[in-house]
Amino acid sequence: MMRGFPAALLALLVLPAAAGAQSLFSTRGLGVPIEPVDARARALGGIGIGMLGWTGSMANPAEAAGVYRRGISAAMQPSRRSVEFEGESDVLGGTRFPLIRAVLPFGERTGLALGYGGFLDQSWAVRTETMVPIGDRQLRAVDLLESTGGVAQARVDLAYLLTPSLGVGIGAGVYTGRMERVVSRSFPDTAFIQGFSSVAVWNFMGPSVSAGAWWEPLPIARIGASVTWAGELRGDPEEATTHALRVDMPLQFAVGASGQLAPGMLAVAGARWAGWSSAADGFGDPNVAADTWELGGGVEWARGRALGRPFPVRVGARYARLPFRIEGATPTEFALALGFGSVLARDELGPRAVLDAAIERGRRGDAAATGLTESFWRFTISMALFGQ
Repeated sequence: MMRGFPAALLALLVLPAAAGAQSLFSTRGLGVPIEPVDARARALGGIGIGMLGWTGSMANPAEAAGVYRRGISAAMQPSRRSVEFEGESDVLGGTRFPLIRAVLPFGERTGLALGYGGFLDQSWAVRTETMVPIGDRQLRAVDLLESTGGVAQARVDLAYLLTPSLGVGIGAGVYTGRMERVVSRSFPDTAFIQGFSSVAVWNFMGPSVSAGAWWEPLPIARIGASVTWAGELRGDPEEATTHALRVDMPLQFAVGASGQLAPGMLAVAGARWAGWSSAADGFGDPNVAADTWELGGGVEWARGRALGRPFPVRVGARYARLPFRIEGATPTEFALALGFGSVLARDELGPRAVLDAAIERGRRGDAAATGLTESFWRFTISMALFGQ
């Protein structure tokens, strides 16, 4: 994918001296996964499947079934990371916008949802300084490799309520996005030698189809499942000197369940599997990608109140394998979460405006296996607005 770049600057991927922008785990393959879920799902394990109550997440196309009023959800996700790599360390951060989704009910049984969310992040930067002999002098050179962009997903879901306790849905969408990589060298200690830069840009496009269902065997319990098939992701360069990218996207399965343990107390658990090993052929290396799975869950206490308003409190945990290997090892991620909610406005039918927030403390990587680790704080804030 990057053969057009100078080999000396590609070494920045292997031995970075300082880091900026987003996660350095994004440097591998197509990047780090971004789950298109709201703050409530984020605080309850991040899977977002089979949850009782409103969810604005894109995890299951069947969630639009049984919704009796139109609504829209949007989320933002600032984060702060501490990176350690072979004795070097740095602090970095950034902000993502992982989700925006609207649900439109048609009658009492049919719902239509339009969603746009994150999928893979490829934003990062690596900077090194070296001494370069020029004539009889040694000049300081600053090399910078920057990547911005990634892959997002847009989807239209159609859901139907077969019975009051069973909903099904299908979705059709595309993976889309843009990635730009800039390699540059500058000589900050002299004005007589000009630096140089090289730019490569890819535009991504690929199809996806999803199906899902949820079932409430009891009014206090829900079970959900979804499957997503994706075709080939095409990364077409904007210039002929850059090689095109063709990657088979993974088949994904997700399941989840929730149930009332006591009045006002909800327990949630879920899992997701993705066949990312299918992407390895696109990079010409079978060790680039591996199948992944995630486990997540949590507990929500909905009886809390603050300033006279409902104020649910949530705690959760999540464990996941990342799809793209580093030094032959598959990185993992573990995070604990604390979340809150607040009903900002309501009427006789229910909430009109809801604000949710989640705070996660987590860690990625294995210093013994890859030399690279990250610890992070991740904040997710989402708002849902409902019409008549």
